[in-house]
Parts: sequence; C-alpha cells; structure tokens
Amino acid sequence: MDLMGDIGAADQLISARMENKLLKVKVEELKNKVTELTLSNATLLAEVEMYRKDAALPSFSTMALGKASAAEVEQKPLHDFLSSGNGVYPTDAAVSLSNLHGITNPLCCALDRSDSVMATGGADSYLALTAWGAALAPTANASVDTVNKAARIPLSAPVICVSFSNTDNVVAAGCMDGTVHLIGYKLALGRVVATLISGNDIKFTKYVKSLAWSPSKNMLASASADGTVVLTNVKLGNSEDDDEMMDGGENYSTILEPVKSFHLSGAVETLCFVNDGNVLCLYERETSVLTYFDLNDDFAATSHSLNGSVTGGFDSHVSFAVMQLVLSPNGMYLCAATDASRNIIIEVGTSNIVRDLYGHKNDGFSQPRVAWSNSGEYIFGNSQEDSGLCVWDIASTKLLQTGAHKGQHTGKIRDIFGSKMSDTIVTASYDKNVKVWLNEF
Repeated sequence: MDLMGDIGAADQLISARMENKLLKVKVEELKNKVTELTLSNATLLAEVEMYRKDAALPSFSTMALGKASAAEVEQKPLHDFLSSGNGVYPTDAAVSLSNLHGITNPLCCALDRSDSVMATGGADSYLALTAWGAALAPTANASVDTVNKAARIPLSAPVICVSFSNTDNVVAAGCMDGTVHLIGYKLALGRVVATLISGNDIKFTKYVKSLAWSPSKNMLASASADGTVVLTNVKLGNSEDDDEMMDGGENYSTILEPVKSFHLSGAVETLCFVNDGNVLCLYERETSVLTYFDLNDDFAATSHSLNGSVTGGFDSHVSFAVMQLVLSPNGMYLCAATDASRNIIIEVGTSNIVRDLYGHKNDGFSQPRVAWSNSGEYIFGNSQEDSGLCVWDIASTKLLQTGAHKGQHTGKIRDIFGSKMSDTIVTASYDKNVKVWLNEF
C-alpha cells in the first residue's frame, strides 16, 4: 500500500477542486463585467446619437468658450423643419400596373418632367415607357390596356436605373453590363412612341449605379461600380418629321460631348446635382463624406462629413453606406438613404445633420430608397421587413405609415420615385407590379 502516493493524489484532487472553484468565481466576475460593459456601450451609443441629432442646435457652451459668437449663431437658421406637415400626402395606390416586364421584376422607375410618362427598367433587359394616366379611366381593363400600350425598348442588359432629362424628351437607362443608353420618346394620342438613340452609348467596365440630369442644362451625370463618374453634354438636333425621328433613331441627330470624368477608388453608389445644377454631389463607398464638385470652379472638390458637425468633421469612419441621395424640393437639403436602417436629412454643402429617420429596417443586403413629398415635409421610403410604403414626418421624425395599407405591394419595394411637380409617387416592387400613389382629397 502506497500511503504517500494516495495522500499525493488526494492533495492534487483537492487542489484541482479549489482551482476549479476559483475559476468559476472568475468566470462569474467576467460575465458581470461583460454585462456592465455592454450596458455602458449602449449608453454611449445613445449619447452619441443624441449629440448627432442635436448637431444643428446652437451651442451655448460653444459661445461661452468663445468658439463662436452669438451673432454667428444667429446668422445661421436652425432649419426648415420646425413644424409637422399638413397631413396631405399619398396614402393609397391609385394605379397598379402588373407585368410591365413580363414574368420578371421591375428594378427602377421614374416620371418625366410633366408627370405624363413613366419609365421602368426591368430584369428582362427592357425599358418600358408608359402613359400611366390612362389606367385611371373608369373601365374594367384600363390597367391591362395601359400595360399593353407601353413602349418597350430592348436594351443590352437588365436595367437598374433610369432618369429623364429636364429639358428634352430623352430618358437615360443604366444597365448591369455598364452601358448607359439614351432613348428618345414622345406622347401622341395618349400613347408613348419611343426609339433607342443608337451609337450614343456611355460605357463603364462595371454596372451603372446612378444617373442624374442637371436641372439647368442638358448634362447627364452617370456613375458606376468601377468608381468612375462621367459628365456628358447631350445635344439633340431638331427633326422636321417627328414620326420619322422615332423610326429607328437615325434622324435623332444626337451629339454626346464629354465634359469631365472622375476616377475614384471605391464604387460611386449615388449622385445628384445641387445648387441649380452648378454642383455635383456624390457618395463613394467606404468613405465617411459627401463629395461636392463645383462645375463653375474647374470642378474643385470639397468634402463634408456624414458624422455631423458635432465631430468637427474629423471622424473618418461611418458604420453605413449611403445608397441614394435625393434633393429636397427647395434645394437646401439632401435625404440620404443608408444601409443601416437610417435615413439622414442633411443640409446641402455642410455636415449639418438636421434629422435622423428611423423605424424601418434596411441593411447591406437591401435596396434603400427614398423620395420627398412635394411640400418637403415628408419622406417616403421602403423597408426590407415588409412591402409597405413608409412615410415619415420630418419635423417630428415620426414614422406615420408602414406595413399594411390600401393597395400596397405584396413584395418588397425595389425603387421609389417622387415627382418634382406634384405629390405623385411611383414604386416598383418584387411582386412584378408598378404602383402610382396619389393624394386623395
């Protein structure tokens, strides 16, 4: 019998048990610490968000420290969103057009400057131009007849963005193969006639992300996933015979004049013109700023932080990407739709975040889209959680509408367009439907 060996084994067992007990105590301490840090982190995040929301407010402490005079603060108005909206905005879909792109989904939508012609691009590689107002006729087959009469233009690849010229009857269509096509159209006897303007394509190496026409001149801005931005003047000649002009496009004497190209490191997700078309604003992925190019100052570039003015513009990281920029009706603000369940109202040409809009869900796998009401008091948007049209009151930041409502889509909304001259809203959905939303008085 090895008495010493037995005693040694017993000591080791007791020691192991004590060590295990101490480890359990340590684990509990670490669990409590993790809980404490989690709560602390949540509190800090809430405080950061609060500071960002308050970034537009005049700071008494800043004045007290001598960093800004009272006169300087008074010269800069707070913002235009002090009172809630008047309650007038589209709540129901007045028109529903099914299968404009056959068995495939519509991917983008837009209205021309008169609200008469609607453009939709589809996964079927067609651009459809529709006189959508005919669907309001009090007949049983009005919607079906409207779809059947749409002008359908075959293009080189699925169409993922469309934009109408503000000065001519031309629409640009951006495709997944990196091509931007130009299409001429006219509205005759309630029907759209259109033709592809051949030989005048803009080419990128990757798919087209965004298109925008200047409001003051016939200049087209196009952006690609390859990081390239191209500015092009589009000059259209006059034709003596409109019918002939629409017959193949050979009499549509179009000249494309390259104006400027920018080559950025990351994909350019979205762009738009501001300051009456004199400045181009864009967002480059993996950056924390909006970049502005001044067309009247040799395209001089300036950047403004998306973290708000509270950071002083020195925070070089954001936890979201801006997927769309839409200018407000008064031209003073941008609504930035992000992939972090957050829509941002930001003052043009500054880092001044005026409002943050929450309550929906859009992550990196979604397609965040927004539109302004004509009054500039409401924002329309989509959510990946349901197929409803979201509506926010900007002043109060309240989400007024989402989920189930009359005439809503049965599939998630892929694109939203807001008219520049009325409260007409167009939505394209993965349920193969395009809907037009109108005010009901």
